Amino acid sequence: MRFSTIFLGILSSAILPTAYANNFIDDSQLSLTARNFYFDRDYKQGDPVPAARDWAQGFIFKANSGYTPGTVGFGLDILALAGFNLLGSHADDYAGSGLLPVGQDNEHLDQYGELRWTAKAKWEDSTLHIGTLAPMFPVLFSSPARLFQQNYRGAHLQFNEIDHLSINAIYVDRVNQRDSTNFEHIRLGNPNGRFDQPAEASGLHMLGADYKVNAQISTQLYHADLHEVYQQNFVGIKTRHDIGIGNLLSDIRLFVSHDSGEARAGEIDNQHLGGIFGLQRGNQTFSVGYMQSFGDTALPTLAGAEPAVFLDSMSADFTNKDEKVYHIRYDYDFKNTRFNGLKFMTRYSKGTDIDLPQFGRDDFEQKAWDVDLTYRVPTGKLEGLGVRTRFTHYRNNMPATGMAFRSDNETRVNIDYTWKFK
Repeated sequence: MRFSTIFLGILSSAILPTAYANNFIDDSQLSLTARNFYFDRDYKQGDPVPAARDWAQGFIFKANSGYTPGTVGFGLDILALAGFNLLGSHADDYAGSGLLPVGQDNEHLDQYGELRWTAKAKWEDSTLHIGTLAPMFPVLFSSPARLFQQNYRGAHLQFNEIDHLSINAIYVDRVNQRDSTNFEHIRLGNPNGRFDQPAEASGLHMLGADYKVNAQISTQLYHADLHEVYQQNFVGIKTRHDIGIGNLLSDIRLFVSHDSGEARAGEIDNQHLGGIFGLQRGNQTFSVGYMQSFGDTALPTLAGAEPAVFLDSMSADFTNKDEKVYHIRYDYDFKNTRFNGLKFMTRYSKGTDIDLPQFGRDDFEQKAWDVDLTYRVPTGKLEGLGVRTRFTHYRNNMPATGMAFRSDNETRVNIDYTWKFK
């Protein structure tokens, strides 16, 4: 008998009539992920704190039920998280990295945990989820870049009744940050004082759609409203075409943002356009990209999250006011070789003409060189074991004091293994 059947069978017997319990555990899934994460951001500008450094062990337990029978089926998903500090009191000598909660006097907690739930319903191919959400959309992006993923509290309706079209409507009113166990108000991210003042909102609603035109072209159209702070529209298109010598790839993204309602953060006016184009030939992909911010402010994003631009840099976001970003990237996938499961990526990015109004200059620059090496065991008893090592050499000529992004050498190593109980 499957372990997931036993677990969800006990749960279902407590909350459902017997007639529904067997169906409730059909298609259930139960998994436990062990994640070991080392984070070292070594500052290079004479910072009073030498680095942001943590080493933590996390456990992520997911119990996802099936649905009860009938026109509308009901189910329940449970998420349990537990994190442990492996550096002990030595972590208190460094700035917080986002892996662990940090208390008074920069004390990094030795352990923390939380339990979350999501109720769900399904009819035909469409679903409704209420409770803990981890949305991954261009205008509402739940950051997965630390020990645990950022999540939100709210409702998500997904309509999937038309072929190749997925429509998503979301309302969220609280956020649980990556290094926290508490839900808090959703806030505008304001690194380097980009906007007139910090701002929080009563909630955010989002509406959008993904449409796959054909096997070569997919599109996205989204709108979000952070109440009384800003509205943001997004248009994206991804393509893949065989041109004989390989596959030509493209990913183009446009964000248009402006302040709304009470404009609690002050003026927001930004149009951010970015595109990356690549040639995939065999196991290799070579890409070049460009991004630019237009308008009177930087691109607005939510606090604790990364902007969903094509450049997912570790040490900076490259979305400042008036910034122009040049990007070159190389990927190699070792599939169909003796090193199957291994992937390598390196890239160089440079941002110029950065305007930081609080410093009265519009000529700042930043640059980053990144290396990413990932290996996932493809077969055998350790299938699914993954190791990822990332390094970035990041430099800018911005003032060091009070800046969110400072010159650094950053290393991240995480080891993941997931047990799926059957």
